[in-house]
Amino acid sequence: MRGRNGTCEHTSRRRAVPVIYLRGSHYEVGHDVGRTFSSVIKDFIATYANLRDFEKEYKTDTGKQAYEKTLTNMKQRYPWYLKEMQGVADGADVPFYQLFLLQMDDIIGTINDNHIPRNDTGGCSSIGINTPTDAILAHTEDAFSETLNHFYIMSAHIIPTQEDKDLGAVEERFASLCYAGHMPGYTMGYNGNGLVFSINTLSPMILKPGNTPRTFITRALLTAKSLEDAERILLDQGLGAANGCSVNMIWTEGDGTRSLYNVEMAPDLTGDKSLLNIKKFENDVTIHTNKYLRLQLKEVDGPIIDSSNARLDAIYKHPKPKTREDLQNILSDTSRQDFQVFAEQEESIIKTIAAGIFDLGEKTWNIYINKPNASEPVAILPIIFTNLGK
Repeated sequence: MRGRNGTCEHTSRRRAVPVIYLRGSHYEVGHDVGRTFSSVIKDFIATYANLRDFEKEYKTDTGKQAYEKTLTNMKQRYPWYLKEMQGVADGADVPFYQLFLLQMDDIIGTINDNHIPRNDTGGCSSIGINTPTDAILAHTEDAFSETLNHFYIMSAHIIPTQEDKDLGAVEERFASLCYAGHMPGYTMGYNGNGLVFSINTLSPMILKPGNTPRTFITRALLTAKSLEDAERILLDQGLGAANGCSVNMIWTEGDGTRSLYNVEMAPDLTGDKSLLNIKKFENDVTIHTNKYLRLQLKEVDGPIIDSSNARLDAIYKHPKPKTREDLQNILSDTSRQDFQVFAEQEESIIKTIAAGIFDLGEKTWNIYINKPNASEPVAILPIIFTNLGK
């Protein structure tokens, strides 16, 4: 996400995790989300400073062209997700274009300064272990301070209409944390096919307006049936990603075998697909923040990189994690004064809005609002791999 000017007001941290269970078509599910969380979505749209920046850019010729080109391409690639988004807009009684601008994020936010240094800000940290005894993915969900208390979890069974099936939509079972008004997928969650994952925002210097926003790609990732299927979705052949992210994945097979991966994704400036680097971690730890560790490309300077380096430094000062307790301690680290793994400073633009620990041994997703090593999870969701073995 793009950095902001100005200071943020202190927002009290509610110890609440709204969860909605849904079943229906893409539009029906979206409409129920919008209707249920209308006040939260409206409040977020009214107070989210970055959206004002997006709307300002949208009113320029360049911004409008990028919006229309992206929307046209998504009507071709993922029309069923646009119906889902329209359902949210209708249910919440908010304009569709504002929700679409949220999905475009830095693509529209930087449209008129795409090639000059940008002051991006970010904060998510992900750590995964896969040992003979434990398979755990731990993640801090960090976002702009307005997002605090403006999120919910969708647990959905989507049954596409025949029209959507004919266009390529598939049946879906998943659970995902969602920022208010955003599509599921671009945070942390799991699907019924054996996939558990978390996302870290990455900021290439040059973006590709008109290409597929990362939020659509990670929304589609909730349908992935295998690593190969996930790679196909992330590659996005024919267009490719417009912006960047990192995906941390644990895959569980039908026989119980588990595999740990990290994928770095970026726009391919010379081709019609995403740039990908996929790394498997065998009896090892994957650690990722908001900077590229393997793909070689020009990324932004500024707080997002400074924060990433600071958090990596803090994480690596801990002993190599081997247990869930180790991971809880690392996620709770506030040892640095500049940037924290669990960001809770009142003056910070970026705050940890929640922390999640996916424990594949217990098959639970534990969601914390406060530090995981000093609080109980506010919600514990079962991880149900409905489709394994089918």
